Amino acid sequence: MNAADSSSTPVIHTSLALDERFFDVSRFPLVRLRPRAVKPGYAFAWSAQMRRLVALSTPFVLVAGHDERETADDARLRAAWMRTHRVTLAAYCRGIIVIEARIEARATTRETLRALTDGSGVRTVVVSSMRVAGELAPVLLKHSKSAGAPAARTQAL
Repeated sequence: MNAADSSSTPVIHTSLALDERFFDVSRFPLVRLRPRAVKPGYAFAWSAQMRRLVALSTPFVLVAGHDERETADDARLRAAWMRTHRVTLAAYCRGIIVIEARIEARATTRETLRALTDGSGVRTVVVSSMRVAGELAPVLLKHSKSAGAPAARTQAL
């Protein structure tokens, strides 16, 4: 089972269309950040796309490959956006899954992700492949955090 197999797939409204250069929504509610979108200065466009994504008012899971080339400025801007939009983000983003294929790098990636998402209220997980991410997304969508639940956790699988 993958995210595309979960219950009914919502229709993405054309008025809120996401930039396909940033997000692959072909398996919505699994939304994948395209690797080629991550280049210096992309955080502003990422923020605009995230606003459109949460404006859909539909639960989703965000998947991205770990990219060591992300600039510190971009990481700080994205982290600030997630903290600022914590309530809205937590209402619709059921999880952030980062793919790190190198087993020796997963712990470091998990710590980087924890620092980036601290205070966002979103569960984060580091996995080995897109296949694992596709299997985990429906679980995150089904078992979303309730309003009174403890703070989000970061895990490596």
